[in-house]
Amino acid sequence: MLFGYNVYLKNRNHLIEELKQRIAEGQTSTIISLNTLKLHQGSKNKELRDLFQAGTYTIPDGQSIVFAEYLVHGNKISSISGAELMVELIKESDKEGHRIFFLGSPEALLGKVKDKIGREYPGLTNKVCFQHGYYAKENEAEVIEKIAAFRPDFLFVAFGSPRKEEFIVKYSSMLHAKVIMGVGGSFEYFVGDVKLDQLSKKLGLRWFIRTLQDPRRLAKRYAVCNTYFLFALLREIFKNRILHIKA
Repeated sequence: MLFGYNVYLKNRNHLIEELKQRIAEGQTSTIISLNTLKLHQGSKNKELRDLFQAGTYTIPDGQSIVFAEYLVHGNKISSISGAELMVELIKESDKEGHRIFFLGSPEALLGKVKDKIGREYPGLTNKVCFQHGYYAKENEAEVIEKIAAFRPDFLFVAFGSPRKEEFIVKYSSMLHAKVIMGVGGSFEYFVGDVKLDQLSKKLGLRWFIRTLQDPRRLAKRYAVCNTYFLFALLREIFKNRILHIKA
């Protein structure tokens, strides 16, 4: 456990194989990406914390979580980017003929996703479905029925946080989806509107690059979340050492 979360310790390829096995067995899996934003949100709201802890898999989406796991428990793990994982699952679906439902984002962005699927993933022809995220709350039951009727192997939920986690936890048993994953802004990455530099990922500086790209929206968020992360990390290290002394 790290910060009270059961963080996934294997790499992305292991996770994909586990998901494929669970799909074959008819089991439902939910994937929650853990990062400094969710750590901070969860610390301020117990209900959100419970939501973030409710996934079948809690993946370390960012080098900060990888760094913390090593400092606290000595485990060398790999960061699993939610955006990159989604793309790999799309590729697997193209080969295996899995069905995918893309939920969330504006119509224009979903149009780009649909166009790219049509150009580059012929195995997904007639195996994808789309629903924008700007529907009225009173129409949510219709959206749930639409997803359930499609019975997707993968449901990618591109709402903001915590809306996507609330949706996943509240409706997972009703959606008839095998794997449900909150993906945030991953659709932009998939179509190429956003680039994820591998060097900045390795150095744990993606947050800094994103802040430079959109300082008005992200500067305060990262300042608050990163400050909280450092505080939480020191507390976690201290708590872990106390437990070892008592043991």
